Amino acid sequence: MSHTEYAAVSTSLLIRKWDADQADFVLRKAADDAALRLLRAGGHVTIRPELFEHYGVEPFEVWQRDNVNNVLQAGWVALLGGIAGTSITNKFSGTNGRIGVGTSSTAVSYTQTSLQGDTGGASTTSYYKLVSGAPSISTGSSPPTLTFTSAFGTGVANFAWNEFGTDNYTTDGVTTQSLGASYIFFNRGVVTMGTKASGQTWTATETISFGYPSGSGTVS
Repeated sequence: MSHTEYAAVSTSLLIRKWDADQADFVLRKAADDAALRLLRAGGHVTIRPELFEHYGVEPFEVWQRDNVNNVLQAGWVALLGGIAGTSITNKFSGTNGRIGVGTSSTAVSYTQTSLQGDTGGASTTSYYKLVSGAPSISTGSSPPTLTFTSAFGTGVANFAWNEFGTDNYTTDGVTTQSLGASYIFFNRGVVTMGTKASGQTWTATETISFGYPSGSGTVS
């Protein structure tokens, strides 16, 4: 009997959903709160997960699924290139990284370079939101994890969420197309998450795990 160890990759996707009244409440509370000056952008308070946590506002729904993700070809090029090849130009960080969502339920293909709901610069069926902070890396125990979080505010991504993915671009937008050679579309997953309505705020958290928790692999 041969013994084979497989390095599995899986993603836990967590969606937390707040309605319009909840979002309005935290924005009003934060507008004059001096303790939250760091959350301001251009004189306005930006929606971030910690706003809801700070004011003790629980989401009206918490949705989670596991094993709903594929690391794509560009993602593996980035990962393996950092070990024994050419490192990517723009590493994921608090200013380089977006979670995207779209309407397509088309199956994942290894060579895909965008969400399948992404129809270009005028797309109404995809949206990519800059991460809320630097990705969290945990290597202290097995399996190691990489975690991204984005907050989709009241006026964006108001459609059926059937797919998600992550890239290393720097600003919010509706498309990944024509972003240049340094752009990496890292992963994509297909799963029905619900339909986001105008006025709602949803946060998406991806926790990507690498390897088996036991470290022992499988026997075949």
